[in-house]
Amino acid sequence: MLSKLKSVEFSKFAPLFVTLAFILILIQYSFHPLESIFYDFWIKTDLPAKSFNNPIVLISLDEESDQFLGETYPYTYASHTRLMNRLVADEPALMNYFVSLLEPDSQVEARYQTEFHEAIKSYSPSGDKFKFGTEIDQVGELVPPEALKDIGYYLGQLYRDQLVFSKDEVVRRAILNISGEDSLHLWTAKRYRELQGLPALDATAYKGAYYNSEADANFALFKYSGNPSSNRIPSIPFHRVVVGNFPKGFFKDKIVLIGPQYLSNSNDFVLTPFDKENAKSPKLAVHADVIEALISEKTIYDVKDITTQVAALLIAILLSFVISRVQPVKGLMITILIIIGILASSYIAFIALGWWIKLSHLVLSIFVVYYIWVPFRAIEEYQTRYAIEEETKLLKQVDNLKQNFISLMSHDLKTPVAKIAGIADILKIKFNNTPEQTELIDNVMNSTKELNNFINSILDLTKIESQNLTLSKESKDVNKIIESIVEKLEFEATNKHINIELELSPLYPIQIDTVLMNRVISNLIENAIKYAGSGKSIWVKTWDDAEWVYIEVKDNGVGVGPDDLAHIFDKFYRVKNDSSHSIKGSGLGLYLVKYFIELHNGVITATSQFGEGTSFIIKLKNE
Repeated sequence: MLSKLKSVEFSKFAPLFVTLAFILILIQYSFHPLESIFYDFWIKTDLPAKSFNNPIVLISLDEESDQFLGETYPYTYASHTRLMNRLVADEPALMNYFVSLLEPDSQVEARYQTEFHEAIKSYSPSGDKFKFGTEIDQVGELVPPEALKDIGYYLGQLYRDQLVFSKDEVVRRAILNISGEDSLHLWTAKRYRELQGLPALDATAYKGAYYNSEADANFALFKYSGNPSSNRIPSIPFHRVVVGNFPKGFFKDKIVLIGPQYLSNSNDFVLTPFDKENAKSPKLAVHADVIEALISEKTIYDVKDITTQVAALLIAILLSFVISRVQPVKGLMITILIIIGILASSYIAFIALGWWIKLSHLVLSIFVVYYIWVPFRAIEEYQTRYAIEEETKLLKQVDNLKQNFISLMSHDLKTPVAKIAGIADILKIKFNNTPEQTELIDNVMNSTKELNNFINSILDLTKIESQNLTLSKESKDVNKIIESIVEKLEFEATNKHINIELELSPLYPIQIDTVLMNRVISNLIENAIKYAGSGKSIWVKTWDDAEWVYIEVKDNGVGVGPDDLAHIFDKFYRVKNDSSHSIKGSGLGLYLVKYFIELHNGVITATSQFGEGTSFIIKLKNE
């Protein structure tokens, strides 16, 4: 066990350990300002939430009504009584009164207050249709005047995120109940659901509802049905209702919210996810959104932090593994795709299921992984690249030494080989040799010729590998080169009883390196003589078209098998069969032929049928 642990390279896991340490520290902190950005964006783009059937109408006390009535907020009880009589006659389903009414300051006001009370009682004898909405300030709860308390009132407070979450005073959650008593929003939603034949829901029945012991209240995040400042909810000024200037049935079976909406009073407006910079959303419209959300059960479940924390760790481990295995560019693309996938999944969960998945830990953990692993990967890539460069340099040096050695050896060998050939030639010409001696001298001369060809091939290969081989082109008739080569090889072919037939079409001269082209054609014809076999024939044919000049060297010898044919142009490759085993060669001839042809921007192809012969076709540019 200890020996296995010792064999593990813990340095490879250093980035992972650093990453996990950072992630563990990261998830200890909350990033509410960042979370609020995602949350508010989801709210604003949640199109299904905007499909609410609006059951609410707003009546606003504002500057226009002040001017028309000649009164100031909260108006006289006489005006409120006339308003109530008009509303009762139109048969609304429910009414919420968010007006902070004052105690009457005269007998006339007291009389109208009584009439106002009676009008409400006539509309809601049992108190199940009308409620006052109250708020809590520094002093306490702002309750209705004493004579109106028996009608009933509930807390109609809009909860702003002042001390929790992002602390930006944006209204994101609804108060469901406080100290065991329903809020006005929940009471209204319950009553309306009952009127619609739907079950009334308690505070704890809503998705995502949670209890806060410090406030002794139940809360729930809710979805807006649209931008509260967009005049989406039907609204009418207070004075128009007082004088009856509205269509008949305008309020029938609706929830009517009555409250102030003074442009000059910032307290009548609140911040929402739709306008976080300036308070542009009327409180009355936001009350309507809260009630709509509770009626339609459009509340939000806040996925527990532990879930996203565990997910952040798992994603960090997975992404670390991926980035450590792929190239940095691919790692970046995978990182971007994972971020997009997480954002898309979170958004779909929000709009489809009403689940709010906090993204800050997930997104920040991805960035931490990326910015920790990328430097490590860059260092690793640099080390690998440096090692490859050093190895390449070393291989290049070895290759240069090899080429220099081969070049020197080849040059040094050419001189003694030439001397041997010269001595053998002198011995053959100047002395009267016996037949046995002549045969030996011929063997020496043939061997020196083969050795010289081999040395030339090695020298050509050295030039190719050192990229020192350049073309020396001149305008030349290919037919003349072929005729010259065939004339030189005629004696060798005759000795083997091989017939060489020429079929040369008239050609225009083309730009070629004469020396290299001599080598190419000589090699092909010599190979045909060597491998075709005694009594066979060789055909050399030329023709052209507008683009190419064609040269074909064909024999009817033993041919080449398909396995060998695929490799005949490979360096140092020789066909392995009984007939070729005794024939000497370097395995470089056809490799050099192909290279020289391609150096001319030409093409060479070979076809062969075992037992029927072989054909080589060269294509050279007709230019």
